[in-house]
Order: sequence, then C-alpha cells, then structure tokens
Amino acid sequence: MTGPIHTLSAIELTDAFRRRDLSPVELLDATLARIEEVNPKINAIYHIDRVGAAQQAEASERRWREGAPCGLLDGVVTTIKDALETNGMPAHRGSAAGSGVVHSSDHPTVARMRDAGSVILGKNTMCDYGILAAGVSSYHGVTRNPWDLSRTTGASSSGAAASVCAGIEPLSIGTDIVGSIRLPASYCGLAGHKPSYGRVPYAFQGSPVLVAGPLARSFTDVALHMNVLTGVDARDFSALPREDVDYVAELSRFDPTGKRALVISELGIGEPVSEDVANATLRAGEALRGLGVSVDRLKTPPFERGEWASAELFYMARTLSELSQNPEVDQRKTPVIFDWTRRALNLSATDHHANFVATQLLRERALNLISGYDFVILPSTPTTAFQAELPGSDPDQIFESWANTFLFNLTEQPASSVPVGLDRAGLPIGVQIVGQRYDDVGVLGLSFALEQVVERLNAPQL
Repeated sequence: MTGPIHTLSAIELTDAFRRRDLSPVELLDATLARIEEVNPKINAIYHIDRVGAAQQAEASERRWREGAPCGLLDGVVTTIKDALETNGMPAHRGSAAGSGVVHSSDHPTVARMRDAGSVILGKNTMCDYGILAAGVSSYHGVTRNPWDLSRTTGASSSGAAASVCAGIEPLSIGTDIVGSIRLPASYCGLAGHKPSYGRVPYAFQGSPVLVAGPLARSFTDVALHMNVLTGVDARDFSALPREDVDYVAELSRFDPTGKRALVISELGIGEPVSEDVANATLRAGEALRGLGVSVDRLKTPPFERGEWASAELFYMARTLSELSQNPEVDQRKTPVIFDWTRRALNLSATDHHANFVATQLLRERALNLISGYDFVILPSTPTTAFQAELPGSDPDQIFESWANTFLFNLTEQPASSVPVGLDRAGLPIGVQIVGQRYDDVGVLGLSFALEQVVERLNAPQL
C-alpha cells in the first residue's frame, strides 16, 4: 500500500484487495476507527449499520479470496447521503420538521453501489431539503469542513464531502439541483462531477434539473464511480444509455490539444468573486493553454447581479411545496427554510409561471456561453468556504452562493469542480469546467488534465 488506509483511493483499495495486502474486513475496521476519530469534529455521519456492514465486508472478503469480485467497488466502504433512499436505513432530508422514514428499497444510485460490491456502512448528513449552500441542518446540526472546522462544507452533499475529505471513505454519491456536488467539492478541495442530466439514473426526483454524481479525492476515482453509476434504469425514463464507455480509460485517451475554452472569471450574477478565486481561475486558464487548449477570456461579465431573483423565487416555490406536503408537520422546526419560503406564499400561479419563463431565459443565455467553444471555465464558487454556522455566505441572500453553479443545472450540461490550490486563508479553491451537453467524457478528460498540472492538495490533518 502507498499510504495510511484512510488516504487510499478506491482504485488503490481494490488493488490492495487483489494483492491481499488488505481485506474488506480490515478496511471496514479502519473506517469505523476513522469515524470514531474524526466524526465528532466534523459531524458528517449520522447513522451506522455495523452488523449489516460487517456481513457485507465478510461476503466481499470471501469473493476476493476466491478471485471473483462482483464489481468495480467490491469491498470499498461508503456512506449514503440522507436524501437517497437506502433499504433499511433512516432518512430525514436534513429536516427536524418530519419524523423521518426508514426506506424499504434503494435509490437507483444506491442499487448500483450495492451491485458493484460496495460496503454500505451508513448515512451521511445534509442541509434542510437540499437547498442551502451550507452544511446546516435543523435535524443533524452543523457539518464542518476538515480544512478548517470553523468553516462550512457547503450544500446538501455536506456530509458526503466532509466524509471523503476527512478520509472516512474514498468516494461518495453527491446530488446536485443547484450546485450541491460542485459547491462542497470546491469548499473541501475535492474532485466533483455533476453529470449531464440523465447520465446517472435518478428516480423519484420530481425535478428536471436534479442529478446524482461522484465526489472523490481524484478524478480517477470520479471516473471509476461514473463507470458504476451510469446507464439506463427502468425507473428513470430520462436515463441515458451507457454506450460501453469506460470513463477511467477515457481519461488517458483525452487529448486537450486544439480544444477551445472560454474563461469567465466573473459571471456577474450573484455575489462578487473574490480576488483569490478570480486569480486562480485565470491561472487555470493559463495552465490549460500550456496543455494546448485554445483559451479566450470574457472580460465583461455576461450577467448582472440581481438576475437570479426570478430563479430564486421559482426554487423557493418548489421548496415551499415540499415543505407543505404534510400539513401535520411543524414547518417552524426548519426555521431557515421556513423563513426563506414565506415570500412564495404570496406568489400567484401567474407569478410562478412568469418566474419559470424568466428562469428558462437564463437557461438559454447560460447555454449560449459555450457557443463556439468546447468548454467554459469559471469559478465553482465566488468565494471560499464561509463560517460553518451560517446558512449562506450572505445570511440575508442565501441563494446567492449558487450563482456560479445553478445555471448549468438548468442547461443540463456536465460540469466538474477541480481543486486548484488554496486562498490566502489556506482554504481550497475550485474551478468549474463546463462542457457541451452530454460530453461528460470531455469534461472529465479536461478536469483530469488540469488536475495533473495543478499541485494536488494535501489532505487536511484532523
């Protein structure tokens, strides 16, 4: 093995299983020890199934001993986001407003992980209803960033990102409706990929912009995870065919030479981009130029600060609808969401439709940014991680932190967050690579290429 168990990638772990340098049971024991060591500090894991995980690890160990692993992640321990249905495990959607539910079936992504042999140990935390840019939950409490415990992990995949960052697991499923893969990846110095809409099956979603995708410490593991998660599923009519793509192999096959990229250091919408983040984005553009990419820079922001307002109201009404589905629930138990959604109570049906139309116009303008280019390069987040207890970087404008990410949920484009260094406070900076619709292979290839020329961030010491 090349280092301590908690620093190993999923690929390194399965290689160690194959060589019998490590067993799935030993990995599970090390993972439980790591949880005991770091989870009291970061609050990333809220439920552990020790008995079920032990049975899975023992079965995996037998398969490896017989030389017959059942899938690409056989024996690799993982936890599942609160939002995702997991057979026999509780879910709360981050909210104290409900009583929670124990599911009797698996979400399609969880089923893919089981089929690949993953040892599903438990559940990780998320913010209320997946709409905050912070790891703040009325049920779970505050999830903290392993780089700096006073800072947020960000967004609904907060527990997944903190867990991967802290070395509890090498990869985890994130979900992303306005940025909840890319934002915590940026804040935690991780590799995160929001796939094209439909690339990863996602049943029971109720939204045409919600996707699931990988969070990991490297794009090699992200690509491995894509090999597990992608493909058709009868439960999701929008799921795209796999087409025999090996995402790991495609990383080394990708040639950036001659590709065209547009760098936008300041999108203009939402909160202003910090100097450190803007400079890191420009440096990333220069690094890509050095790889043979033809790079242009858009110096004038294509949007204006308040143009997200209609989209915020549209998402606000969606969240109010979810919050109001059960009239017996005490909505005030999720105070940030309760207060934020009050404005939506006064929206008429025509107001809601007008906000939908305005949101679609933003979609068209965002999609036009890539016209004539293969990729758009911009900050994943306008600033680095803010204070952990806050619901957003601006507590009075909690939707603003999504400005650089939610547009590309609307457009259904694939987008990755690549860690590109630290700001002057020692916090990770992420740069977002957005590709043409359905070009997940290209986005992952360019992300991997950039990762190779940017110094890999050392793991935080907890």
